[in-house]
Amino acid sequence: MKRTITLAAVLATLLCTGAASASLEPVGTARTEKTAGVGDVAEQLKLAFSDVRNGYYAKAAPKLDKLIASPDSRQLTAEVRFQVINVAAAVALQNRHYAKAHRLGMMATGFDQADSATWLSRLFAAFYLDDNVDAAHCVVVIAKQWPDRLDAVFPQGFLQLHHSLRIAHEGEVDRSMLNALFDANWQAGQSTYDSVWRDLALMQIEHNDSERAAVVANRISGADTALSMRVDKRFDPITQRYPKRFDVTHLLDAQIAVARLRIKAHPDHLRPVQRLQDLLLEKGQNSEVLAISETAVTHAENGDGEKTYSDFGEAYNWVLNQRSLASAHEGRWDDAVREMTRGARRPEGGGINVSQSINLAGLYADLAEPDKAAAAIVEPGQLSTMGSMQLHYVRLQIAIEKHDVSAITEHMAYLRKHRTDDSATWQRALLRQGDLDAAAALLIERLNAPDWRNGALVEMQHYVRVKQTPTMKTMDQRWDAVTSRAGVQAAMAKVGRVERFAVIAQAY
Repeated sequence: MKRTITLAAVLATLLCTGAASASLEPVGTARTEKTAGVGDVAEQLKLAFSDVRNGYYAKAAPKLDKLIASPDSRQLTAEVRFQVINVAAAVALQNRHYAKAHRLGMMATGFDQADSATWLSRLFAAFYLDDNVDAAHCVVVIAKQWPDRLDAVFPQGFLQLHHSLRIAHEGEVDRSMLNALFDANWQAGQSTYDSVWRDLALMQIEHNDSERAAVVANRISGADTALSMRVDKRFDPITQRYPKRFDVTHLLDAQIAVARLRIKAHPDHLRPVQRLQDLLLEKGQNSEVLAISETAVTHAENGDGEKTYSDFGEAYNWVLNQRSLASAHEGRWDDAVREMTRGARRPEGGGINVSQSINLAGLYADLAEPDKAAAAIVEPGQLSTMGSMQLHYVRLQIAIEKHDVSAITEHMAYLRKHRTDDSATWQRALLRQGDLDAAAALLIERLNAPDWRNGALVEMQHYVRVKQTPTMKTMDQRWDAVTSRAGVQAAMAKVGRVERFAVIAQAY
């Protein structure tokens, strides 16, 4: 969550505007009649704010702390006291003293003068402290009073906060936050984050408010999210009542049409191209996945990609990733390897490219080339929990191909220990090792667990199949054997259903 917040603009507002606007007038005292104590406070305040305006935050912090603790400061107006605490909170954030910033932020938001920047400062401090409950409270206040300021937080920040609250079983806090975001008509840029509204709809159903759930679900436009709701019986109160809203084929076609328009509207952006690639892959239109990205490839080869696309550095590796998938779906394995290799060689987030390196290694493993798979893996820095699971899974694949019993044991032990971080990857690991009894037991466990159920049901659906390597075919055969077991079918029938969809499930 630490990288999902935009601080600069908010800090600039607090540090500059706050330091410049405070009147140094004491309560009930004319400016020409200040007591000696208040006069000293006023002088200290000028010095502290001068340090802030000049960017000397380390120097300003102790002066502000002394002012806040001084008995004489109580004679200052509420406006001045607010500005002192408000700016002190921002200075603490700037100095990365997050606990102090949060404490001061809570004090500042207690004043009538508190504005959106004050609440955002408290929100940022709560984010950095992983105080998810208070962060959610701040989101609710901002969404209700200053909905236009929600864009000061990266969309992923809300998504991660929602995820953290779910893990912590803070359901009511989470529901309050998502309802506030929904009512504020929060939009996540070009992304929809339909999964957030799906989760909110489910919360409303569980609180016996199907009408509100239907209103929330009406904002969902993604075919994949609609599919996940259709197959999960918990959503039956709305999916059965409004079946046309959850027509997967219709929604996917509509998404493709919107994505085409976004490409035309943003010719200097690559993200819309990558988004259309995602959708076309689901539709099986692999030739167009390649065609719509040829211009970007040409610019990249000519060395003017950065000049042509404002988001080239962050998006181009994923454009190549999807080109690799399109080739793989057609069984053109050499082309798939070439495209993924090109993607892996590009930086990711300014550093080494972990995502495409893992994907390239996985592709080599599926092609039964373990040495090339091992060579493709770069030494990663800090990974997310899911990223670590995926990395160990690829290394497990390599170990199995090499019949390295010690390495198999090592990676299975890691995956088993961290299974709750990514149950789907643990499921694949059991299949890859050939332990079908354990795989079936896990699938039943996932179907019975509310937080894992939806993902398991989505995996169990029947999709259009693409070209496969022998390793991929073996994995599919094992999966079919597991899902067809009587115990698995009985567990599935209690909570969901299996349908056949004319779309392609994404492999990586």
